[in-house]
Amino acid sequence: MKDYLYKISTWNVDRPRLNTEKTKLILEKIYETNSDIIVLTETSNAIDLGTDFEFSLKSIPFERTPNEQWITIWSKWEITQHLKTFNENRTACGRIKTPFGEIIIYGTIIPYHMAGVSGERYGNLNYKMWQYHEEDIYKQAEDWKQLILQNIDTPFFVVGDFNQCRTEGLKGYGTPEVKRLLSEKLCENGLVCVTENDFSENYLTIDTRKGTVRKNIDHICTSRNWFDKLTHYEIGAWNHFNEEDKLMSDHNGVFIKFGL
Repeated sequence: MKDYLYKISTWNVDRPRLNTEKTKLILEKIYETNSDIIVLTETSNAIDLGTDFEFSLKSIPFERTPNEQWITIWSKWEITQHLKTFNENRTACGRIKTPFGEIIIYGTIIPYHMAGVSGERYGNLNYKMWQYHEEDIYKQAEDWKQLILQNIDTPFFVVGDFNQCRTEGLKGYGTPEVKRLLSEKLCENGLVCVTENDFSENYLTIDTRKGTVRKNIDHICTSRNWFDKLTHYEIGAWNHFNEEDKLMSDHNGVFIKFGL
């Protein structure tokens, strides 16, 4: 049996509210994952992991939703530096001192297909579907590039809700064009997406409400040269509902656990 020492996870928790059963189930699941670092997206003040995760770094809330954060990085290890990003409402980045050396975690949400088309979260910008998503990949990739260049010897992680299904090649949620673009930008920055797996084989099960297995759009990417040095690792996921079939979120979670 492999000895997995460390675990990094991410989960979109679908804007939890204080003192609801759903929030209680989310908290139970987060503690059950036993992660060392977990990047939560679409989170809020209802999720306080301070009793188990001593350190956190949050994106700046939007004025219209002051109790919500698009990104919170929760860590059991010290976050030693807040690194500025191009958009501190929708991304958050920090340097973390781990038992295996310093790493940088860049938490993010890449906008969904209707961003800029309709809805209050991004505004009505007369955009076409996937236009905002595509533009943001370019902007975020430039952010990654600069941060990597400024921290050349530090393993770099991009973690969060990518709003792309990358399990089925060019099929699934996301156009072929934006999937190719993201692949290109990851490659240019020496990053590899480690969650391009079919989690239905071992981890995710059928949602009885829909009769299908959820297609994963939340991802963990990391420096290829760091990933290639891992002696052993496991990439996995958990359902967006619990064992009693109660909904916790509208997204599944994903993780990497590894030894060095």
